[in-house]
Amino acid sequence: MNFLNLLVGFLLGVGATAVAAFKLMPKMMLLDQVSKLSFEDTVAAIEKAAVDRGWKVPKIYDIQKTLQDAGHADMTRVKILSICQPHHAYNVLKADADKFVTAIMPCRVAVYEDAHKVVHVAEMNMGLMSKFFGPNVRDIIGNHVAVEEKEMMANIVHAH
Repeated sequence: MNFLNLLVGFLLGVGATAVAAFKLMPKMMLLDQVSKLSFEDTVAAIEKAAVDRGWKVPKIYDIQKTLQDAGHADMTRVKILSICQPHHAYNVLKADADKFVTAIMPCRVAVYEDAHKVVHVAEMNMGLMSKFFGPNVRDIIGNHVAVEEKEMMANIVHAH
């Protein structure tokens, strides 16, 4: 009977851990922070912070407009900035073995306004994401991209 109790306890522990990981993972993989600025000032500040650090901002998507044009008039403001640091991107993409990372490139930073008019900045947790890749990608994303993105956001979002 002790073995059966041990087995059931073990299986319950594994199950509880899996459920906890499943529930917590989205909150860990994505950073959602409140901006110190207005909506448009947040978008402009992120763009300026990126450009000032030698990053490119090839596209800013107006998701609110896209959804409103599709008939969803109640959509709050949402913009997504695509940002890219060309030297980091090159160092990731120069090896064919790492080109699959293009699926998460360029980096995206979302600015959205919730129903209470609070402005948020959401982005992937690049530091955590980097741990799932090989040494080259892990180094570039974890030690450069994640650090630079955090520096860009320092004066824009409230510290947690």
